[in-house]
Amino acid sequence: NAFLIQQKHKLALRYNDVSVLENRHSAVLFKIVLGRPDCNIFSTLSPEQYSTCRKLIIYSIMQTDMTHHFQMITSLEKKVNMEGVHVIETVEEHNFVA
Repeated sequence: NAFLIQQKHKLALRYNDVSVLENRHSAVLFKIVLGRPDCNIFSTLSPEQYSTCRKLIIYSIMQTDMTHHFQMITSLEKKVNMEGVHVIETVEEHNFVA
């Protein structure tokens, strides 16, 4: 990401220097899956299920951006220390970037 941003690469410009590769991966995934009926794993989902699934997939991919790694670890450690271990039961418990 940093290299692409520094080089003013077209992907960095397209994704406004924010998680460039992760945004690209999400976009390509959905372009392939939705663009090919034989790859559309979402075809049987309701619009609500699709929306939830899409948010979860995008959230998961975005979390692979290592620039946020230490911030996520610190946040997780604080939650565990303050609240104990909590199992997330619903997608809504996440703060998604939509």
